[in-house]
Amino acid sequence: MDVGACTLFGAIGSHVEGGGVLIGKTRDRVENLEQSFIDLSPKGGYRYRGISTQGKSIVTSGINEKGLVVVGAAASNFKKEGPVTTVGRILAKASSVDGVIEMIKRGEIQGPISYLVGDQSKIAIVEVIDGRRNAFLTRKDGVLSHTNHFVLSEMKGLNPKLGTSSQARLSRMDTLLGEGPFTRESFIAFTKDHTNGPGNNSICRHNKGATRSEERTLSAAVFYLPKEGAPEMWVALGQPCQATFEKR
Repeated sequence: MDVGACTLFGAIGSHVEGGGVLIGKTRDRVENLEQSFIDLSPKGGYRYRGISTQGKSIVTSGINEKGLVVVGAAASNFKKEGPVTTVGRILAKASSVDGVIEMIKRGEIQGPISYLVGDQSKIAIVEVIDGRRNAFLTRKDGVLSHTNHFVLSEMKGLNPKLGTSSQARLSRMDTLLGEGPFTRESFIAFTKDHTNGPGNNSICRHNKGATRSEERTLSAAVFYLPKEGAPEMWVALGQPCQATFEKR
């Protein structure tokens, strides 16, 4: 499973200028891995597109042909006991937020991992260890954010420990999401935020010492699902404060 430590954030309804849905993600890793944009057409599943590590076909953020957005974040301090369900598997099988929740109820999603998912009618935070230990929170109007530790009441007691960076990034994102309504440009600006850094504790992370204890932001994605019209995906392949966001 290739997800890494990330910051996830979303807004819907009156919190989006003109209505609709906005979802954003920054992807962080210790390794300076080149990122790419790919399109996939799985046999017997929905087509989807998103960001992957160069040379791999495992997306870490993406949208499918039904307009479902899925972005993932590792539960960093958990020991993984088996394969973790990929973002791509969800995009290939589910057509909506409700479809993702049904996958969880059927035990088809295995963690430990967290996702932020969205369609034109709702957004949701999903936290999963396995078919018994999972939780979700949906919004039809409001904002959601997540980093790399469980935050939902049913799950937060299961965290082995809370990472300093994960807490700092979540606190900063919660502050940013208190100032809406938001636009696509707002969410792009969030991915470049250097408060508490630039370093391991900022949303746009810089591994200045090139150490195993600090991560860097490798890519960013912002999805816009308007009330009417086609979905948009804006992608920065590289450090978001330096890379150009392109519409895909």
